[in-house]
Amino acid sequence: MHNTNATTKASCSNDFARQGEGSSLTSGGCAAMTVTYRSCIEERGEEQLCEQIQILIPGDQGTFDVISGTADGPRHRACVRGHHVSVIPENQPHAISCQRQADMVVIGLQRAFFEEKAREALDCAAPRLVERYAAVDPFLRAVANTLRSEFRMQRNPSPVYLESLAGVIAIHLARNYCDGAAMTQPEHGLAPHKLSRVQAFIQAHVSEGIHVSQLAEIVHMSLYHFARMFKLATGQPPHLYITIQRIEHAKALLRDSSLPLVEVAARVGFQTQGHFTNVFHRYAGTTPRVFRLSCRSARAVPTPTAAREWASV
Repeated sequence: MHNTNATTKASCSNDFARQGEGSSLTSGGCAAMTVTYRSCIEERGEEQLCEQIQILIPGDQGTFDVISGTADGPRHRACVRGHHVSVIPENQPHAISCQRQADMVVIGLQRAFFEEKAREALDCAAPRLVERYAAVDPFLRAVANTLRSEFRMQRNPSPVYLESLAGVIAIHLARNYCDGAAMTQPEHGLAPHKLSRVQAFIQAHVSEGIHVSQLAEIVHMSLYHFARMFKLATGQPPHLYITIQRIEHAKALLRDSSLPLVEVAARVGFQTQGHFTNVFHRYAGTTPRVFRLSCRSARAVPTPTAAREWASV
């Protein structure tokens, strides 16, 4: 950390643009929100004081520390792993330390916009946003995964799309990261440690048939109660969540491997390639084959073989 008595104060995108000259950074934005994708986080960044609400989401294999507090006061270090997100209120001093290469999506939300949406959604004055440096939040992770895929394919999200997404994120923060019952009452979803256990099981068995009854048994709950609490915690019923995880795993295989499509289908739990193609198209908006070709074309100049494949799509 350079000068602990002088904290940088600027927009979120400018703050992160200063971190690490060797890392790749792409960004987009609208009036209410900025989104930035960093393919690599430097080992130790400068302390920041951002005027926007910040949401930091590491990649699935990413790990970094968030160091919060002021130079003259107590310091707190939180380890943020691949299944975590960090929600940091505006003007909260913090720095990021990374021990190994990791990528990250950064969402910056305007405070005034957040307050407006919170009033509309909750019918009250916007409550105080509470920092959560290592929170389990499947919804925000799903948002980050979508944005990450867009950036990797060199397709910056449009301002119109981001404006709509900003409203959803603002309401989500108001309901889950503010003072009040939403953060503490058990009826608002599965406990974080139980949710983590279920998510880990799904990731480990994504190639198999997963039954909701199995997930309920893992956390020692009845099927009905588990399904209700899981949906409250993630915003999705268990069956839909499992399907989306299969699709996200399939995207990684399509992007990072040359496995035949039938093998990709089997590895994410589909018995036939046809069924896999239909479900993938429904949730990804394109076929597995076109998704793979898009990823390849984003990484390199198309070869004659790739050009012929595109011509046949």
